[in-house]
Amino acid sequence: MITKHYVTPMLIALGMLQATPTQGGEVGYLPPTQTQNGITYVTGGFGVDESCAMKEAAGNYDLMLTFAERDGSYVAEVNVQIIDRSGQPVLDTVSGPLLLASLPAGEYRVRADYDGMSRWQTVRVGGERHSRLAFTWPSEIGRERVIGGGAEFSAFEASEITPVKACR
Repeated sequence: MITKHYVTPMLIALGMLQATPTQGGEVGYLPPTQTQNGITYVTGGFGVDESCAMKEAAGNYDLMLTFAERDGSYVAEVNVQIIDRSGQPVLDTVSGPLLLASLPAGEYRVRADYDGMSRWQTVRVGGERHSRLAFTWPSEIGRERVIGGGAEFSAFEASEITPVKACR
C-alpha cells in the first residue's frame, strides 16, 4: 500500500521529469533528442509549450525547419529528407511542425513531402550560422473532413476556434 508519505515525493519526481529546462533557463517541454547517421535532431512542436520550447532551443541547432499551410496553420506528418552535397541522405524522418537538426558544416538539399506534394530547398549551415527554412503548402479550409452518420462537415465546423497564446 502506498502511503501519503511516499506519494508526494513520487509526484514531485514525475513533475521534474515532465518539465525540461531549456538553455535559456525557462521551463519548457522539449521533445526527446534523436540521432540518425550521427545527426542529432528534435522533432515536434505540438501545442504552445512544446512549440515555444523548441523555438527557444533553436539557437542550439544548426538548422530549424518549420512546416505550415499558407494560412499559418502548422502541419505534421511531413516526410523530411536532408541530403548532403554528395547526394547521400543524412536524415530521413517524419516530422512534426518543427524540426531542429545539428549538421556538419556544408550545403544540403532538404525535401519535405506533405499531403502528396514535395517541396525542395537548399541550405548552407556551419560556423556561427544558424539557418531557418519554412516549407508551406496550400491552405484548404475544410479539407480535412469528419464523416459521421451520413453527414459530412469540416473540422472547423466541428470545434470552436480559440486564440493561441504567443511565446514569451
